[in-house]
Amino acid sequence: MREIRLDPLRKEWIVISSDRGSRPMTVAEKKACPFCRGAPETIGKSAPYWLPNAFPMLSPNEKKVQGENNYFKKIPAKGYSEVIVESFDHYADLCDLNAQQLKEAMLLYKDRYVELSKQSFVKAVLIFRNLGKLIGVSIEHPHSQIYAVPYIPPIIREEINSSKKACPICATLSKNDDRTLFEDDLIKAILPYAPRWPYEGHIIPKRHLASLADASDDELAHLGKAIGRLIGCYHHVFEVKMPYILAFHQAPTANYNKKIHLHVEIYPALRASDKMKHWSGAEVGFGVYTYDFLPEDKAKQLADICKKYKDVPIPSKGIPEPAALRRAVALRELFLG
Repeated sequence: MREIRLDPLRKEWIVISSDRGSRPMTVAEKKACPFCRGAPETIGKSAPYWLPNAFPMLSPNEKKVQGENNYFKKIPAKGYSEVIVESFDHYADLCDLNAQQLKEAMLLYKDRYVELSKQSFVKAVLIFRNLGKLIGVSIEHPHSQIYAVPYIPPIIREEINSSKKACPICATLSKNDDRTLFEDDLIKAILPYAPRWPYEGHIIPKRHLASLADASDDELAHLGKAIGRLIGCYHHVFEVKMPYILAFHQAPTANYNKKIHLHVEIYPALRASDKMKHWSGAEVGFGVYTYDFLPEDKAKQLADICKKYKDVPIPSKGIPEPAALRRAVALRELFLG
């Protein structure tokens, strides 16, 4: 069953997909990888490539559903769920790819964003990436995902509202401050002014682009290299594999005409080599986010690492998994055998 229910208190849409509870967990079950060269899903493909998610959150074929009343509303989970695999290499993160591979990945992101935007029922195309067993990925092979959903998510709506009079991201770019991680002629990477994650990073095109659809091939090439570089630097913060979430923030669709500034946000999950950033009761229960450090100090630490690793590829193979994961695996083996 797939449907989207409206939370009557917060007025937020929740995507319900009961089928996904049965999706295979190749990480835990040690099943064959569907994204490696030779798998049935890869026949006839060259990397980077995209394919429909085998266990989708949304489907273009969903039928109309009826809500219970004015409080308990629902709509069909009509949309698309896709997977983008940037490399056949089972262990290659984005930082392990060369500049040309990263550019091709960005071009594919752009192509899928533009194509999915053409569907009249699609109101937002969301490109994101989860990496690391501690994040909870079901397939170990690095990959990105796309959801094309029938509503505009609240965070993107808030960013649009914040940009109505003037662009706060353009204002950020104009500052020569001590939260800059690195920059070139087209791209700037920063630790944000008010971060929620210890090493949160934002990668921003210097030209005001609403979305990937507006970016030139050169801008996409620089954006891809910056993403790969920052991810590579994250793996060297503690010299362990850094689990992270990555999200493209941009106009909901390619034909959306309100102001917003394309940028990529990356949320690294570790605050120490053996400690994850966990959300507190204040954060989850009330949206009162806390930060246990001085952002400028974390920015300096990360910028110093970025000075050592200036170009891709930045190999991540051979870097050990974080101690927090090793403990989790040991406990699982203890209790489950």
